[in-house]
Amino acid sequence: MRPANIIRSWLCSGPLCALVVAVSGAVARADAQMELHLVLAFDVSASVNDDEFDLQRSGTADALRAPPVVAAIDQAPGGVAIAIIQWSSVTRQALGLDWVALHSDKDVLKYADTVDAMPRRLPGGGTMIHSGLAYAGRLLDAAPGYARRQVIDLSGNGRSDNLDLMLEARDRLVSRGVVINALAVEELNNDLTSYFNRHLIGGPNAFVVTADEFEDFTTAMKIKLLREISGAMFSERPVLQGDPVVALR
Repeated sequence: MRPANIIRSWLCSGPLCALVVAVSGAVARADAQMELHLVLAFDVSASVNDDEFDLQRSGTADALRAPPVVAAIDQAPGGVAIAIIQWSSVTRQALGLDWVALHSDKDVLKYADTVDAMPRRLPGGGTMIHSGLAYAGRLLDAAPGYARRQVIDLSGNGRSDNLDLMLEARDRLVSRGVVINALAVEELNNDLTSYFNRHLIGGPNAFVVTADEFEDFTTAMKIKLLREISGAMFSERPVLQGDPVVALR
């Protein structure tokens, strides 16, 4: 049995994280009906085979079933709405699952079963992260009601094929109050965590969680969902050997 992989978490830093959402903005309304609108963006590019897609899908479903995640959603003021997209090339984005509002443990467990049954809708393609971000942004525009926070949670195992366009897409979303977090799968050994930390994430308390490979997706997604749903930052503390979370940046 191989040693437990480390799931690393990085906080966003720099000017993008200092942006303040105006009180009249879409995600900061005083009359917010929900705590969170969350888009999960799955990488389905050519570097992700069907088995790895299955691990993304089942890992997300299992993370949703985790008792701490179920409790966090159950306790979220007004509930949480989640949608899933699949992304790859410029013209290859698809809606995996449309918006579903979750208010109770029964809602969450039923939704986890729906996620488990979600098919892969796109057969490979490039790694055009900016197109995935833009698609997720349009989906947020169609989210049900208002929410206190809007978050895009993008997972992937490779760098963007066009960095400049990704930076532009990120900046547009952050400027309107959207937080972009990332889950980096490091199986290709391309230092994706640092790349996402520098170039992809943005907004207040944005962060990257790292899985060493797709087999670690469940643990990484559980960490991400807990932070995104609660809106909380991990407290700074010494890292213990075998700890699934390492120090914040």
